[in-house]
Amino acid sequence: MWPKKSRSKRLLSKRLWHYYLRSAERMITLFRIINITFLLGSTAVILVLISLFTPLFSQSIVYLFTLLPLPNIPSGASSSPPTAYVVLGGGLTNDQNNQIILNSYSLNRARTAAGAYHDLPLPIVLSGAEAPWLGQWLIEHDIDGLISENASMNTCENARFTAKRIPLHHVYLITDSYHMARARRQFALNGINTTPLSAPLPVGRDWEKPAQNLTHSRRAVYEVAAYLRDVIRPQMDCRHAKDVTSQQLLTPRGNAAKSPTE
Repeated sequence: MWPKKSRSKRLLSKRLWHYYLRSAERMITLFRIINITFLLGSTAVILVLISLFTPLFSQSIVYLFTLLPLPNIPSGASSSPPTAYVVLGGGLTNDQNNQIILNSYSLNRARTAAGAYHDLPLPIVLSGAEAPWLGQWLIEHDIDGLISENASMNTCENARFTAKRIPLHHVYLITDSYHMARARRQFALNGINTTPLSAPLPVGRDWEKPAQNLTHSRRAVYEVAAYLRDVIRPQMDCRHAKDVTSQQLLTPRGNAAKSPTE
């Protein structure tokens, strides 16, 4: 027979040993989880970084944008057919003679509007400080039925001032595919239903041209951030329709317009 104290010590030692083993097993399991998480996270980051230089990233963002729900609009707007084209300006630039002209973003949107107009003639609403230059280009290409809104300087104002400029329920909205989700949301907030007509970016996607793909990826990343900003913390510099007069909406602006990312 073992002395009582000795037996108690042995039982205590055994319990401590089992506790130590269980703790060691938990630590090993934890380290395995951390290691697997780190490997998966690192792999995901590497794949995302690689995809930025391929068409995969930007195409995925555009697809995800199409799945986003729009704010509720009046039933009349959702059931009526489109009655106009709305072209959102994408910026201006200067030519070799230092004359203000449409930049490549705005030019592609004007071309998209012209092509759609020739297929289905409808009034064209030009929204943004680029409106006079958009109008001039369209007139030179035998397009009439133009309605200008010259005051807006960002996407939120595009929607608010277009709604004030002319009563519309459903329109074909023309901008690029990355900007489309944010623009459609703003128009829906102002009671206007939109059918998207996406204008191409100045450069295309090409698996063999990573620099061009990176341009698309940067555009996609910007629009993701801008969309989240609009949802979480709307722009403070977006004027309300009551802040501008009807005359201001019609007055051409002579200064350079917003950047292409707007």
